[in-house]
Amino acid sequence: MSPRKRSAGRQGWPDNLYPNKGGFKYRHPVTKRETFMGRDQAKAFAAAKKLNAMLLPGNDLVDKVIGSRETVADAIAVFRRDDVPGRNWAPKTAEVYESVIRRTEAGIGSRPVEEVTVKDCAEFIRGVTESDRARQQFRLVLGWIMACAVQEGWIDTNPVLATRRFQHERKRARLTKEAYSAIWEKAEPWLRLAMDLSLVTLLRREDVVSLKFSDVRDGFLWVVPQKTEGSTLVKLKIRIGDELSTLLAQARDTVLSPYVVHRLPDRARPSNKRAAARQHHTQVMPEQVTRAFLDAREAAGIKGDNPPSFHEIRSLGGALLSESGWAIEQVQGLMGHSSTSMTEHYLEGHDTPWQEVQTGSVLVR
Repeated sequence: MSPRKRSAGRQGWPDNLYPNKGGFKYRHPVTKRETFMGRDQAKAFAAAKKLNAMLLPGNDLVDKVIGSRETVADAIAVFRRDDVPGRNWAPKTAEVYESVIRRTEAGIGSRPVEEVTVKDCAEFIRGVTESDRARQQFRLVLGWIMACAVQEGWIDTNPVLATRRFQHERKRARLTKEAYSAIWEKAEPWLRLAMDLSLVTLLRREDVVSLKFSDVRDGFLWVVPQKTEGSTLVKLKIRIGDELSTLLAQARDTVLSPYVVHRLPDRARPSNKRAAARQHHTQVMPEQVTRAFLDAREAAGIKGDNPPSFHEIRSLGGALLSESGWAIEQVQGLMGHSSTSMTEHYLEGHDTPWQEVQTGSVLVR
């Protein structure tokens, strides 16, 4: 597309330079940010020409002299090609990060990486969202991207590392024993089983509904958590105690299903019209658990700005185990966490039990 024809009074002006209050202003061709350039026409024209040579994409004449300049989009391409495959993100995690990457590319992808400053990064992170949690996520991803630029030798330092870390408090209310019991009373039998299984095994929603009777063998429940599959390679071999044994026995009802948590559909659907991820007509999908738990929670009269979700059952179960005397490392193992700090995060908000300790003989007389 040819540029807009200039007015007679602006013939010969450099691109992106405009009159402003008796002087001149320059409009950044990418960010559209405007900067006052003073009232000296010669200086403003020279500066605008220099800026255009640096900032206008596809300036082939300049590239012939100084060479092509790698952009943030180029760093993103390297990140996608070399880093992303090795991270082995779970599908949902990959979807979230890809959304962040795309928005980053749309926002500052055309910027040469050598010109991206700490201020540029900070302004982009603050401007892209108002959520502190999301801002920290954008900071994390942008840091990974700019780290690729450093590793490629395009820049010497990563400007993202100097930006502010955004802290966000957990807003989701913790699930108490009383609330759990109230919701359980209003839940359908299959949801009660899913809740109890999560409470006893500390498995996530997706893992609870994926359990099959074939996963029970040799006195253990064999589980590869979906969130860690292909990344941390956590594999759980959960010993079947009395509580878990009782729940598994309850699951063997009159409905013939390979899944431990199952239900007959409200209406039969042809196999070609079922959800793509549904492998059996009795299979419960994760979204069904979420909706059913919400209905039971509302029926129990548990409300608030951020009422507890099904995922909070893991936190409650971990807290109950901690209260019963389990060490943090034991709870960590059952939760499949790679660090105790993550387990401690899950247990925050629950009453911390008193621990009995003793002193040694160290006084010197």
